[in-house]
Amino acid sequence: MQPSLLTCFMTQKWEDLLLLHWPVPIDLLASTIPDDLELDLHEGKAWASVVGFKLSKLRIAPFSLIPWNDFWEVNLRTYVRDRNGRKGVWFYSLDSSDTFAVFGARTLYGLSYHKAEIIQHHSKKILGYDSKRKKFGNGASAYFEVELTEDSETGAEQDSGEDVFLLERYRFWAKRTLNASSTSATVHHKPYRATRLLKAKYKGELFRSQGLPEPPETPPVVHYCRGFDVTASAPSWLCGIAGQANQR
Repeated sequence: MQPSLLTCFMTQKWEDLLLLHWPVPIDLLASTIPDDLELDLHEGKAWASVVGFKLSKLRIAPFSLIPWNDFWEVNLRTYVRDRNGRKGVWFYSLDSSDTFAVFGARTLYGLSYHKAEIIQHHSKKILGYDSKRKKFGNGASAYFEVELTEDSETGAEQDSGEDVFLLERYRFWAKRTLNASSTSATVHHKPYRATRLLKAKYKGELFRSQGLPEPPETPPVVHYCRGFDVTASAPSWLCGIAGQANQR
């Protein structure tokens, strides 16, 4: 496998991203992430976010000619850094409406994906996601929506420290069952052209399913982004195998 396939292992498009953010007490989150990661803070605060979006145009090397149906995702994440200071996100859960995406992401990256029924509600004034996870004994539902504004479709690159902290994340970590330490991969895309919105609400069980208290129904920070193309790197264990092969 060539290095270009490792760095451009997967291509896709994220559309209609709705991101709801809450500050969460540090002591609640600190024990929920792996020991080799630490919470990444903004002005002394830890944050957790619920994110919903449509995923389209998925292609995976070396089978990029095989088409993949569009599907929807809802995830719960927090913000972390590793011992080398690299910043990114830790996903508590990722719900997907596509069975094969769940299997593939769990197998390749070790991410905590779950099969869910997800419905997107989208009109000129409202964008919402309704998710019901299908997992015996650990089902979790969530509904969140926002009232769109006239400038939602265009958005703008964000330059405030808080917006950049919450949006511009290009690495994620996961913990595979047989690995002693967390593994990571990177994503690459243009900076968010996002709009801050005010009239949003959330009701769900995503936090509770992770042993965390549910946040207030009205999040203090909300972003909407129409979308962009994304490239993702291969999982780090696959990069290691390719590196060993190249040294032979």
